[in-house]
Amino acid sequence: MLVAVQAFLLLVMAVVLFWMCLVFISGLISNFRGAPYVPMKKGLVRELLYFGELSPNDIFYDLGSGNGQFLISAIRDFNVQKAIGYEISPWPFLVSKWKTGNLKNIVVLRENFLKADLSEATFVYAYLFPKLIDRLASKLEKELKPGTKVLCSSFPIDVSRYPHFLLKKEAKIGNINAYLYHKI
Repeated sequence: MLVAVQAFLLLVMAVVLFWMCLVFISGLISNFRGAPYVPMKKGLVRELLYFGELSPNDIFYDLGSGNGQFLISAIRDFNVQKAIGYEISPWPFLVSKWKTGNLKNIVVLRENFLKADLSEATFVYAYLFPKLIDRLASKLEKELKPGTKVLCSSFPIDVSRYPHFLLKKEAKIGNINAYLYHKI
């Protein structure tokens, strides 16, 4: 009996250690590849998407989709045609896949969105650091169709460098600065 208890405790410790390593490695990947995983308060997710004028006609892309809460809200609250998320970090990706697993019209990819074809999007959401927003803006300027909406949290697109984006509106939502652009 004592051996079984010790084996069980050893197994629990191994699982906890594996989980801690996965979370730590995910944090490192996030920091070096773009932005750390910072979950948004649930109430702000819906408010931000409402501010962004998300509609049922949209094909929603979340670049750095974290735990999938924006994807879920886009489908459940706004009834978008399709929601596609890109998350490079393993832990948030796994959480996102688990949370969105039984929902239709959601795809979560563990890929670098800078290498992906984003031309299908009619609405893009990004909560990324300024350097990555700058790289992303260059890509979006080339790939997105005119009229596509781009919603950025915290860090704006430099429209003087990327004149194909028109800042439609900006606001403080909760503790987040939100910027809504249209691709022209």
